[in-house]
Amino acid sequence: MKVNFFYLCIGTLIALLLAYWVFNVAEGDENDKISGICSAVCFLGTLIPLFSINHKAPRIGVNLRVLSAVFFLLFLISHFCFAAFGVSMPYYGIVNALMLLLFIAIYYAIGKKEYL
Repeated sequence: MKVNFFYLCIGTLIALLLAYWVFNVAEGDENDKISGICSAVCFLGTLIPLFSINHKAPRIGVNLRVLSAVFFLLFLISHFCFAAFGVSMPYYGIVNALMLLLFIAIYYAIGKKEYL
């Protein structure tokens, strides 16, 4: 795997801007700071592999990017729904932590393959 630092910076900035937007949507709730921090972690975890990580095998790289894009959209919908309709911390933490762990497990399983 190879990391492109220019795209790494772009992915990081996009993730942090989106997290700030989630924080502003959830403003006024008692858990708005936690919502902003958790969304930053989830967005960083999906946007950095989406933009900046290249794999040796092109097919595996495409699969990893598609996986990252799908989970990024799931996180985007999830975080904005929780921020707009109110953050219930047990549900928020469980849903997003399970999605993040599922993403990491699938990404690892696909990424450790040499070639398809």
